Amino acid sequence: MKSINRLVHWSGLAAAVVLASATPPGSAQAGDTKPFKETGTEYIVTDLPSGSLQQDLFKDARALYGAEVWSGVIHQFSQNNVGGTGSSVAFETVHLTATGVIVYVMKYETVANGDRFVTAGYFIPQADGTFVVDVWFVPEQGTGRFAGATGTITDVTPRPGGYVLGGTITTAGAAKK
Repeated sequence: MKSINRLVHWSGLAAAVVLASATPPGSAQAGDTKPFKETGTEYIVTDLPSGSLQQDLFKDARALYGAEVWSGVIHQFSQNNVGGTGSSVAFETVHLTATGVIVYVMKYETVANGDRFVTAGYFIPQADGTFVVDVWFVPEQGTGRFAGATGTITDVTPRPGGYVLGGTITTAGAAKK
């Protein structure tokens, strides 16, 4: 009986050690919301004819504002705090409205380990150089640790040849970095 109690005690201790070592201290777990920060460079790949982007986001923009004045494909190289180094293809349209310019964007980003997240939305340049931003993660198009990811991009800051993004992300998948 005494040896069975020791076996149970040591088995429980070993299980606790294994569980504790499987989750490094301070790592974010699935469902955690954390800041999202990304810096990137971008290059226009090609201009597209007006009306050629058929994702619902762009169809909705055309319904609201009419035909875009520019449409194109942009290649981006990035570094962010949730996936490391990444590469993405972004589709953008630019619309002129009664109050100014509005840019619609849909970005498909693949990070270092092959997981993908998708963001979509719009930003509106302001006279003072800032932007009104409404960009969100598209949960049903993420893969790997970003499958089901939600969150928003709330800050867009242009820089020569690129951008800096800020916001939050909540993952529904595996533990993230």
